[in-house]
Amino acid sequence: MPILDQRTQCQISDLSEACVRYWELRGIAPESRNEMRLELEQHFAQAAFDGKSLEAVIGHNPPAFAEAWAREMHPRFWRGGAVVLPALAYALSVVSTTALVQLLLAHAPSFTFTLFAAYLLTSSGLFALLIPLEGFLAPGIRTRQGRMALLFAVIVLVVLALREAGVRVNWSMTLLNWSWPLTLVLIILAAFLYCLEYWRTINQERTASTRRVPLWRSVMTFIGSVAAFDVLMFVGSIAVFNFCTLAGRLL
Repeated sequence: MPILDQRTQCQISDLSEACVRYWELRGIAPESRNEMRLELEQHFAQAAFDGKSLEAVIGHNPPAFAEAWAREMHPRFWRGGAVVLPALAYALSVVSTTALVQLLLAHAPSFTFTLFAAYLLTSSGLFALLIPLEGFLAPGIRTRQGRMALLFAVIVLVVLALREAGVRVNWSMTLLNWSWPLTLVLIILAAFLYCLEYWRTINQERTASTRRVPLWRSVMTFIGSVAAFDVLMFVGSIAVFNFCTLAGRLL
């Protein structure tokens, strides 16, 4: 059997990843998602060997194609809500650790949660949640760089359009303000939600007869990802601020 070129393999991988993320949001069980992904990748590969394009296989509406596959599995809505628990644990961990670092470095008695911090946290979370869905653009835009450039261009155009429309936002506006005790409570709550999510995942792995991830490795991975997100959010805040300042000067 001939081997697909690297660009076609990337297209198939990105489109399959987008379908898997969609199925996850729709509440398809992990073991079913894995089986569906393997079957889908084989389906795409066979079509490519036959000289067909991905667009000819999935049509002009990739999300509808993924939805058709999801309906065959009879997804349950409450399963899709399982995404909320790890997202909430992650968000609380980011906020509480950010507050803790600021309280320690600034020696301040309280932490101020501004509108700008809320915007960064929300937009970053949505970006991390939805970025795999950009694979739905793979049939039309073959390279990942091209799809990311398109998404970035859309964001830039939205920002410039809002700026041109005269929208003014007080990013330094204080939304919440709390002291040391509440920061510790948030850390404990985040740890509790993480343990609850780990317990839920272990039960799923036990049902699916898959290899269990050790607790210490899961904890270290989670802490590392939260720390990396904190750093990226700090760097991103500087980049967004400079970008908005530059956009304001150009207009």
